Amino acid sequence: MEPTNFHPSEDWRSLTIYQVMVSSFLHGKGGSEGYHALWGPDDERKNGNLRGVINALDYIKGLGVNAIWLTPIFDSSEAEEGEKLQASGYFANDYFKIDPHFGTEDDLRELVEKAHDRGLYVILDGVFGHHGGVSHPSPSGFTIDSTPSLSERGEDGGTGNVKYPESLDYFREVACYWIDNFDIDGWRFDQAYQLCQDGHNYWCEISEAVRQLCDRRRSEGKQWGVLGYMVGEDWSDAGGISSRVYRDGGLKSAFDFDGRQLICGAMGEADSGGLDNSWDDVIKVYSAPSERGYSPDDVLPNLFLSNHDGVRVADNFYDGKNEINLMTRFAILAGYPGPITLYYGDEFADLSRDCDGAQPDNASRTSGHLAPDDDRERRLVNYVRDAMTFRRDNPAMWRGRQEFDRYKLGDAEILVVIKHDDETGNRVAMIFSDRDASVTIPGAETPTEVKGYVPALIKLA
Repeated sequence: MEPTNFHPSEDWRSLTIYQVMVSSFLHGKGGSEGYHALWGPDDERKNGNLRGVINALDYIKGLGVNAIWLTPIFDSSEAEEGEKLQASGYFANDYFKIDPHFGTEDDLRELVEKAHDRGLYVILDGVFGHHGGVSHPSPSGFTIDSTPSLSERGEDGGTGNVKYPESLDYFREVACYWIDNFDIDGWRFDQAYQLCQDGHNYWCEISEAVRQLCDRRRSEGKQWGVLGYMVGEDWSDAGGISSRVYRDGGLKSAFDFDGRQLICGAMGEADSGGLDNSWDDVIKVYSAPSERGYSPDDVLPNLFLSNHDGVRVADNFYDGKNEINLMTRFAILAGYPGPITLYYGDEFADLSRDCDGAQPDNASRTSGHLAPDDDRERRLVNYVRDAMTFRRDNPAMWRGRQEFDRYKLGDAEILVVIKHDDETGNRVAMIFSDRDASVTIPGAETPTEVKGYVPALIKLA
């Protein structure tokens, strides 16, 4: 374990986030009972709790990540439409209370403290555009206007039940309350586009409130609860995200659905493999956000392989050697010049395609586990651990300058990515090949033996 005063970089580009769906991840004995039903596969765990997450922190830290994202833990136990909706966490009835099925405030404080002891940021999941029947004001007396409201996506984005600007003060308080009272380090925002209403992006005001709070806490000498990272979910392309949640300096980070599609295929369609242009797509994903259509220039899209709303990445590579194809994707993720997110279970090539009783948008809400079940899972998790640890230990992987060299070596298609971090002098090479090859890198003492679709990561300086 790291010493209690350990503090990782405050550069958002360094974030390597491990997403946990609390209700289906792990059940910790001695914690809350959990739910009994969940939108997801019939035969998977439903009774996950915060104690289960606490018990898994050493494993999560050991993967080389530096942050954990918890799906919503606010009280949804009275939300309408039944237990499956409640267990998802995405329809809160009280944003200032922990759902008793998941745990208590003391459980959350323990989780945050123990995560920080291990150098892990804690990111909570917030739903600021729809709710499950909030009936109480905030501690400061603010309320939600629950008038049905369309975002700027119109009918395509669904109708929320939070009207802005009337609800702004309430959710501004939510965003700051959990940082200031529980030392959390940031937020993931569900359906973030719902706050873009009537020509205004209300993330501007919420982001400013969080920035001011983190600046104050930092000036008071606090080491945690000062990052203020906020990442939005908007299932759209670069242009759509830029025209909404990024607009006018609202959010600075949103999930990179375009990038995910390039390297992994469609989220709702198994056997959709991605990398249609081979290594050209790696170069494209690694390009500056502005070159891929994102604006303004300072945004930091968050790249991911899977999440709780689509098929798992392993579902798109269902063959006898699928851990090799997955290693390629995890290597791309590790070298992405910006924040990234791993979904629990993907490091073991967990599948959702064969899960009975699950709808396509929740089939990946499978049980969590902390150890491989067979040699294939062992090979993959070891590679993921090595790749993410390499990213953690080499800042050139997530920031700095990049050089690309693509060529043929015999029958092999080779891509070499050289990354430089001017601040530290760190220099690394990533070598991609579509078959076994011996590749010589300028600056390396000996040739590197690369296996097909198992990228090699090398420290040069």
